[in-house]
Amino acid sequence: MSLDRRELEQLMNQARIKLPGASDAGIRAELYDVCKEFLADSNAWREDIQFQPVTTQQNYELIPVHAGQIIRLMGVWDNNMIPVPAFMPEFGEVRLVSAPSASPASLPLWVARVVKNVTLPTTREDVPIVPEQLLRVYSVHLLDGLLGKMMGQQTKSYSNSAMSMYHLKRFRVGITIARTAAARDNLMGAQEWAYPRGWTTRGQ
Repeated sequence: MSLDRRELEQLMNQARIKLPGASDAGIRAELYDVCKEFLADSNAWREDIQFQPVTTQQNYELIPVHAGQIIRLMGVWDNNMIPVPAFMPEFGEVRLVSAPSASPASLPLWVARVVKNVTLPTTREDVPIVPEQLLRVYSVHLLDGLLGKMMGQQTKSYSNSAMSMYHLKRFRVGITIARTAAARDNLMGAQEWAYPRGWTTRGQ
């Protein structure tokens, strides 16, 4: 799911005002990198993926429901929500420390919680495919990242090293806020961010 068009256009307008002479294509390309850094460092885009455990099998491929690439594993739980020791030797593949010992018929679906990031392709408008709530919740911080990175470019009409450092510092603060919220499962009224409709689970 891509960024909301109205919210994206608002961010683009704010960027155009503060980055005189910057092309829309350049702004959109930088926005992709900003989203990628934000999600990689904040763990804000998560998904619970169901898979069917099989007797004697340790490795399982995990496939996200809607776009995005898996970048790390947060944990695996059995059908009773008991943690199962596991790790991720390759992106998108979970490996159980010990293979299930019960018969296949007695093994309901298990759940792997993963962290995801943006990946190509983007939409036709070169907009990153990200959670629909990303810009709604963190627009100020994403704008800071966008301005900071573009103002840090050399010999541009909008180059400004001092302002670049200012905005990038605010951007990193935003990442810390998002990482803390994700670690707390976005409580205090923001649980939808962790499990937005249509992004919850997928059977293998």
